[in-house]
Amino acid sequence: MGRRNARRPALRWSAVAVAAVAVVGTVTPMSYAAQTASEPAPKRVGAAPKVPSGAVRTADPAGSEALSLSVVLEPRDAAALSRFVAEVSDPKSPNYRKYLGTGEFASAFGALPQTVERVKDELEQKGLTVGELEPDGLTLPVTTTVADAGDAFATDFDGYKLKDGDTGLVNTRAPQFSGTTAGAVRAVVGLSTLGSYRPKHTGTRTSGARKAAATSVDGPSARLTGTTPTMCADIRDLYADTSGGWPAAYDKTDYWSPRSLAAAYNMADQANVQSGTTIAIYSLENYDLRDMNSYQSCHGTKVPVSSVRVNGGPTEPSDIDTGVGLETALDVQTIIGLAPQSKILVYQGVNSWTEGTATYRKIVTENRAKVVSVSWGLCELNTPTDVMDAQNLLFQQAAAQGQTVVVASGDSGSTGCYYPGENMPNASTLATDFPSASPYVVSVGGTTMRTAVTNQTTWVGSGGGVSSRYTLPADGYQNGRTGAGYTDVCVPGSSQVCRQVPDVSGVGDPATGYPVAFGHDTSGSQYWNIIGGTSGAAPVWAALFAQADQDLSCQANGTVGYANPALYKLPATAFRDVTTGHNNLTDSGNFSGLYKAGAGYDLATGLGTPNGKEIVKGLCAAVPRSPASTFNALTPARVLDTRYGIGRAGTSPVAVNGTVKLKVAGVGGVPATGVTAVVINVTAASPSGPGFLIAYPSGTTRPTSSNMNWLKGQIVPNLVTVPVGKDGSVDLYNAGGGTTHFIADVSGYYSTEAGGSTYLPKGPARVLDTRGAIGVTTRTPVAGKGTVSLKVAGVGGVPATGATAVVLNVTATAATSTGHLIAYPNGATRPTASNINWLTGQTRPNQVVLPIGADGKVNLYNAGTGTVHFIADVFGYYTPTTDGSSFHTAGPSRLLDTRYALGTAAAKPVLGGTNLVLSLLDGHTLANAKAVVLNVTATAPTANGFLTVWPDGTTLPNASNLNWTKGQTVANLVTVPVVNGKIDFRPNGGSVHVIADLFGYYL
Repeated sequence: MGRRNARRPALRWSAVAVAAVAVVGTVTPMSYAAQTASEPAPKRVGAAPKVPSGAVRTADPAGSEALSLSVVLEPRDAAALSRFVAEVSDPKSPNYRKYLGTGEFASAFGALPQTVERVKDELEQKGLTVGELEPDGLTLPVTTTVADAGDAFATDFDGYKLKDGDTGLVNTRAPQFSGTTAGAVRAVVGLSTLGSYRPKHTGTRTSGARKAAATSVDGPSARLTGTTPTMCADIRDLYADTSGGWPAAYDKTDYWSPRSLAAAYNMADQANVQSGTTIAIYSLENYDLRDMNSYQSCHGTKVPVSSVRVNGGPTEPSDIDTGVGLETALDVQTIIGLAPQSKILVYQGVNSWTEGTATYRKIVTENRAKVVSVSWGLCELNTPTDVMDAQNLLFQQAAAQGQTVVVASGDSGSTGCYYPGENMPNASTLATDFPSASPYVVSVGGTTMRTAVTNQTTWVGSGGGVSSRYTLPADGYQNGRTGAGYTDVCVPGSSQVCRQVPDVSGVGDPATGYPVAFGHDTSGSQYWNIIGGTSGAAPVWAALFAQADQDLSCQANGTVGYANPALYKLPATAFRDVTTGHNNLTDSGNFSGLYKAGAGYDLATGLGTPNGKEIVKGLCAAVPRSPASTFNALTPARVLDTRYGIGRAGTSPVAVNGTVKLKVAGVGGVPATGVTAVVINVTAASPSGPGFLIAYPSGTTRPTSSNMNWLKGQIVPNLVTVPVGKDGSVDLYNAGGGTTHFIADVSGYYSTEAGGSTYLPKGPARVLDTRGAIGVTTRTPVAGKGTVSLKVAGVGGVPATGATAVVLNVTATAATSTGHLIAYPNGATRPTASNINWLTGQTRPNQVVLPIGADGKVNLYNAGTGTVHFIADVFGYYTPTTDGSSFHTAGPSRLLDTRYALGTAAAKPVLGGTNLVLSLLDGHTLANAKAVVLNVTATAPTANGFLTVWPDGTTLPNASNLNWTKGQTVANLVTVPVVNGKIDFRPNGGSVHVIADLFGYYL
């Protein structure tokens, strides 16, 4: 056993006194005093790390050497967690894709408070410093020294040096806990510091790297959304140039540009796209943002790439000579090329077992990204058991939250511990990589592909085989799919099936690899490389899962999440089967070419490479629509006013990037249960700077959609139809550059309970214009404090009887003073809620959904002191019969953004007097919609004007949805009928950019 210095006196153990033990030479692990008859004997948790063969003993670690540990607790009900993960992944389960929201895992499956306190108390009694429980509800951070950890966990530590030069210490025994506590602990991470993860790429750095002039390093240009980018000609020519002494390299032969690879994998030009998915990159190194900018400049993309540094992050700088940053460049740039509508978060941690695990924990507990790409790993035989136990639990949590974790299977073929040119331990043993071997991740192997997908074979380095550690979860997604050469090595002789890898594959051979901008010379010139490895294949699949998540047909009820059960149920046509080659990289006769590719699933390439659009279609086809809901109109009631502490504690305005969590279920006439969405009129008041509102279901990831825009000092309202979170709340986010007050008036809700009304879209049809005596007898404005009683029953497509509520787009114009509109059913008491706010001379529109009075009329009240003209257009009505359509929540999802070619052929504004046609036919969700609920925004208009939105194939109506002045950004809710599966947008007056966000639809 190794020597430990500065040994301290032993602390009490479960209130039983023990004697101090002196240090004399080499000591044995400490034995605690005998237990009382009623107290269970101490137990060890997990197993001591195996010292890799060939490792050399070095000096014993100093007792004062600091250790940073993570004590990972067992979930309060591990079996229930396993069942939940299986249920949210099973289309036949009522819990299908009803994922846990951010922060919910701890309360649902974290350790019980009394368990946490018991473990924390024992650790502190042993003299360890214990931090606050991590957000996962399972991890206690511990800081200590080698000597104190040895005493606390009854183990010694030895120092070692690996054959690759890495040094570290190893605990000689598994950590010991009292008999009453041991069962509550899953693992202690950090007792061993020997070894670390390795990036799973292979290829060139300076050797053979092409160098482009420094002038090519530009900032990214216009963002492409849904359109796969094309590599710029100058870099393509650079690869083909032989003047630098390297051989010519050509697209689809020596490398695959994003567009060529996307075309081969049927991933190009995603048609049915909404706002982009956020993808997390797991990184244990620094990177150079200039590399990403060079790549984006060449490909014409503008994907946001930002870093999340975990506990300070790594310190060694990105450098082409050391290779630091190459892995991250490969991962990020591959995703940029294949998912240009995404956002990328690079989570950067230190490459140690403790910090590497903490990096996963940060990704999972923050839950900001629904797809996670991982290209770091180590063979199972050389990875500490406690690390695998802790990280596998995090992957299970990710599955419960609907996160898809995609992992490179490794570049050492069937012998996962083998590294060419290095004398590594266990190099001649059949082994798989971790975390690729976790049953809760998608493991991605590698292929060689030239010219076409029909010309692909196994890349010999493709990591694959049978895990010696993990069996399949209860869902048994690989049952009946054992690949050729399978041997039960995880639980010998049992009936359980060991986890097999990979699940799928993609290009991995560096001879047919990925173009990567990485590294600069002293003048700033950019190097371009060709890099391979399963590190390239994993982000390909991450990009594909992101495409599925942002596909409208998947938006009805959650993201793909834990994808393995679904992948193995897809038809064979969803994959391009790889049937030739093997992954015996060492060419050892002992393995006879294990593992060989063949028809169907195999241990070299899994199910095969992707047939992208078929993968997306298959993953999304099983997604049920959100529940059908009917509408219930309410007399408007104020549920939030931050100025007076209504609906929120305090009277301070909402901070910049601040969120109001507004409880709507059980408030203002909305029932406490059965509510799927609410209709609220939200007003921004007294903003100290420009900004916009994002309204979305509480507990879900904040979308990129918007609901209204304001300038400093304005009062701006907008009607919002927003799905309700599982806790009965909606979030109102201030995305502005200053503080603002929020006011919210509820005017209706959608519910799955019986008794609501269905919707019949109509028009648009103008039923009121006080300027032209439409709906009134004279061409006079509405007086201050005056009311227009507007007949809507029997007008504009609304029936004379049987309608319960009407959908109007109301516009206030030519106001001679500031004021606001109050709309309410005739015969009812006028409420205090407002629908439109205006300033003198302004034109302001807003959609209004309100009950119809018993006499078929609604009232529009001018609460200002000056006169104003009112205009009203009918867009539909509600009826208590089943004649109409039911409402389905969706999104919020961006369908149209002319600034970025989303929903259009090119990124350019819409010219005044021309029609923009938005097709909804590409999505399974909207193809049969009778009407859609959109929040439409007009921005950067070159002149004063207005926008009309109406069903395609019908005559342009005399109606408007938005009005603006030159340079203004305005938004309005639009409920528009759908004809021919399309809707039309037509601006009048100058050109303007148009944005449309989906909030629901009617079937």
